[in-house]
Amino acid sequence: MRNWFLSLNLAITLSMIGLLAFLGRMILGLLHGPNDLYPVLELVTVALAVGWVWAMLAAIRGSRGGLIACLILVLLLDVLFALWQYYICPPSAGCIHNPWLDSWNSAQLISGLLAAIALVYQLRKKKAAS
Repeated sequence: MRNWFLSLNLAITLSMIGLLAFLGRMILGLLHGPNDLYPVLELVTVALAVGWVWAMLAAIRGSRGGLIACLILVLLLDVLFALWQYYICPPSAGCIHNPWLDSWNSAQLISGLLAAIALVYQLRKKKAAS
């Protein structure tokens, strides 16, 4: 069991959970947000999700670049986006507010932090092995 907690499988699983949290948050944001930007935001979300899946597949195959891309996407789309929603764009600033979004932001932040820790561990382990 300890080996699984330190494995690449855990890092990829947590990254997938982070991707699902990002997609859920974006779907809720698109449903309750401005409708004039819907097509553009939808295309950007799909492009980011495809890039994230590509990075995870590359990481599964043993690519260090895939791990780095996963880490960058986790930090940008999960951690920074959730922190931006909490601190830069709170409901008092006139941003979109829905009680469901708060729980998704929390899930996004927690899953992103856990995935980032696991990915950094894998990157350090690969660097030590090289």
